[in-house]
Amino acid sequence: MASVELEIDALRRRYGSVIALDGLSFDVPSGQVFGFLGPNGAGKTTTMRAIFGVASLDAGEIRWRGKPVDEQARRHFGYMPEERGLYPGMKLREQIEYFATLHDVNDQAAEKAATHWIR
Repeated sequence: MASVELEIDALRRRYGSVIALDGLSFDVPSGQVFGFLGPNGAGKTTTMRAIFGVASLDAGEIRWRGKPVDEQARRHFGYMPEERGLYPGMKLREQIEYFATLHDVNDQAAEKAATHWIR
């Protein structure tokens, strides 16, 4: 039996009178690709934002390999949103450089990488 990598435990999140998450719990076993599907308003985006540390929770816990998720753990996560993750007002080169810097690539190396990938 595979061990559990990601644990979502009783997540709760309200935005005013809107309940976005109401006790959401699930586990993702080691070595699995996990699809997170549902209708608009089901709490998918709120959950993903909480996993990645962008949204706070009112209650619940997110654990990676049995420990609360921190920045180091988040480096192991991948995310493919329904909408493209590019910024309409930003040129492609700027976006590539920006995403590189999010992964601790210095400005000069990001610029060189952008040139490589655009070619």
